[in-house]
Amino acid sequence: MTQWLRRVFNALIESVDLRYGTFPTSADAVAAAAITIAAAAVAWTFGAWTQIVAAVGVTVDTQIWGCTLENFVGAVAQGEVEIARGGVGAEVMLVKVPIVGAVYTFPKPVFVPVGTRISARYRTSTGVADTVDVKLLTTTGF
Repeated sequence: MTQWLRRVFNALIESVDLRYGTFPTSADAVAAAAITIAAAAVAWTFGAWTQIVAAVGVTVDTQIWGCTLENFVGAVAQGEVEIARGGVGAEVMLVKVPIVGAVYTFPKPVFVPVGTRISARYRTSTGVADTVDVKLLTTTGF
């Protein structure tokens, strides 16, 4: 309820304190490098979930509004990336991203509350353990 009231107040007085960033961040151990995720070596089978940011890394409520997909390894004909939240073994898929380009913007931002672990996994049509680097585009201060 408090979050909703703050948004209404900010909209009414046209005051915003939005900050745009990425996961992982420069405060993460990987120094803001994109995270490499791998497909399984079976066509259209997702590889294992790979952590993008630990729960302790999400220090404020965040919206994820897109992602970058970089450094494809393998002859990717078709593929998908799933982004999820939740602990190891309890991941809940938030969005499935088709491989259509280097930057993908979601039609609607995905809300991630403070203290949430975020991970991703990958699958392709090739039947090879292809890899791709993922970085999430975020907004805070809403």
